[in-house]
Amino acid sequence: MPLDYAARNPLPLDVLSIQSQVVYGTVGNNAALPTLARHGIRAAAVPTVLYSNTPHYDTIHGGAIPADWFAGYLADLDRRRALASTRAVILGYLGSTEQAMLLADWLDALKARAPTIHIGIDPVLGDDNCGLYVRPELAACYRERLAACADLITPNHYELGYLSDTTPQHEAETVAAARSLLGARLHTVVVTSSPGGDNDHIANLIVTRDNVTTTRHPRIASDVKGTGDAFHAALTAALLTGKPLQDAVQQAGDWVVAALRHTAAHDYGELDFPPRGA
Repeated sequence: MPLDYAARNPLPLDVLSIQSQVVYGTVGNNAALPTLARHGIRAAAVPTVLYSNTPHYDTIHGGAIPADWFAGYLADLDRRRALASTRAVILGYLGSTEQAMLLADWLDALKARAPTIHIGIDPVLGDDNCGLYVRPELAACYRERLAACADLITPNHYELGYLSDTTPQHEAETVAAARSLLGARLHTVVVTSSPGGDNDHIANLIVTRDNVTTTRHPRIASDVKGTGDAFHAALTAALLTGKPLQDAVQQAGDWVVAALRHTAAHDYGELDFPPRGA
């Protein structure tokens, strides 16, 4: 007699992580899910791209998840009742404009039926060294549609400038640029690697309508990828466990610093997280 899986309870799920996936390496979902698990958060992963590894290696295979597959992943999560207990959705690197537009509509519908769910977006668009490293039309989707779907976003300094169509140089301009993005849903902008850092420290600027605060973390010399993905996951975990916003940002930064120190101690070419109790 076949089992009636539909009659059984769905697995409890705290976070849905929608971002890149690699076979080898610690970026995207490969950075977010271990981070969430270490903080006691149950998560499921939806891939936006699937690659053998990140593009800084001399070979890479894979590509973006087709839009119909991607839409099917989201629809089947609903059909499995997997989102019944979900408290947060986090977004990272996307593979196409079609994914971005699908997600914007899906997030609007999700928020309409679950107003308390937290939506966090890391707008992975570029940086000060490389400029824009996604297609211009995908970046435009973030600026014109997707960023406004979030409760909280974590752009770096370059990404903030792109989203706000400004070139902030110092803290006051950075605050103004961040506040220009706030809207009916978006209430918090955490600007990573913001003005206010120095040779020894990285500053993260936390901007809401009413407050501006800064956290600082030791600057660790490293070129490994995935630190932003780990930071956003750790920040989400801290918020879900009841940490105040500034404490959550500080805890997330501390998690990344610990991972970078552990990675450097072993001379790994990919980000690695310290074992429990280390």
